[in-house]
Amino acid sequence: MSADPAIKLPSVAVIFQEERRRRELESALKRRFELSIFDDAGAAGDAMAVTPPDVALVDLQMAKKGGIDRLGLDGATVSIIFIGVKGEGAGDLLERFGKTSRFLSWPMPTKALVETISDLISQSAENAWEALPEVQQKPLKLTVEEYQSISTAIENGEPIDYGTAAESCTPLVEAVNQAAHHDLLSSVQSHHNYTYVHSMRVATLLTLFGHGIGMSDDDLLILSTGGLLHDVGKLVTPPEILGKPGKLTDDEWPLMQDHVVQSGVLLEGGDDVRKGARIIAEQHHEKIDGTGYPKGLKGAELNELARTSGICDIFGALTDERSYKPAFPTEKAFAILESMTTGIDQNLLALFKEIFISTKAEQAA
Repeated sequence: MSADPAIKLPSVAVIFQEERRRRELESALKRRFELSIFDDAGAAGDAMAVTPPDVALVDLQMAKKGGIDRLGLDGATVSIIFIGVKGEGAGDLLERFGKTSRFLSWPMPTKALVETISDLISQSAENAWEALPEVQQKPLKLTVEEYQSISTAIENGEPIDYGTAAESCTPLVEAVNQAAHHDLLSSVQSHHNYTYVHSMRVATLLTLFGHGIGMSDDDLLILSTGGLLHDVGKLVTPPEILGKPGKLTDDEWPLMQDHVVQSGVLLEGGDDVRKGARIIAEQHHEKIDGTGYPKGLKGAELNELARTSGICDIFGALTDERSYKPAFPTEKAFAILESMTTGIDQNLLALFKEIFISTKAEQAA
């Protein structure tokens, strides 16, 4: 169970007759998900009818022996992962439940199991976006597709295509121009790929800042694309570091910090990457007092774009919802930034705060 009731973890139901398998799955998943564990399909079905989990992990043998009907998952919003012995067929069940089902076989790495659960939760979020107004739906759909394309390109050793990334961000600029940005900041949080979620939110915040000070659409597109790409280095960060709940150790922290360097390397190898986008990626963790990283730049070494991207990155991280922390309220996030008197440009922060709060009030009116 979640240690902090204010933190809502994604929910997973484990439905296995064999105690050893239940314990294995509980050990692998208990820190990342809210678990409910059952040894009986009927009891699981009754519980899930009242409180559906995000994903159900189902013993394939139990499912084949009639347990799947007792679970009552036909037509439900629950995604299903059938788990069985390697070579065991799950074809009929996968066909029955379609895109919301998967099959995994024992033994399975924890990483593969967590990634499969996360992919199904993210797919569910993307399906829900279909009900949003087009002004929100289009930027979400295009940027998440682009982020997956970027991830695939990096895995294949291919360069990042800045042009297609910018194309995916064009509807985001339009959404900010139409004052739909606060809805976007909220809607994207349902996705389970945190690196994408944070990048999309930073892209939105940067675009909002630029719009608020009267920048042209061409310049806004550089801001939005730079925001979307600013953390691409995390796509090559060890997943056990990137997804670790809680504080990193002294040995782990340099590996996390290295994502900034890797972002610069990846963008350097891309096609026609705008200078502004590279500044956002390479300098969003620098501080004006020199305490930032990776280069320890300070004072006049940081231009307004670097200072602004740092503000948006921190504000985005504070107001992001993570598996191990709730989203901080806007007021608390701004208070934390305002307490960083030597590291953050307080004049730019005051301007960003005014833009953010005034546009939120206008949208609510």
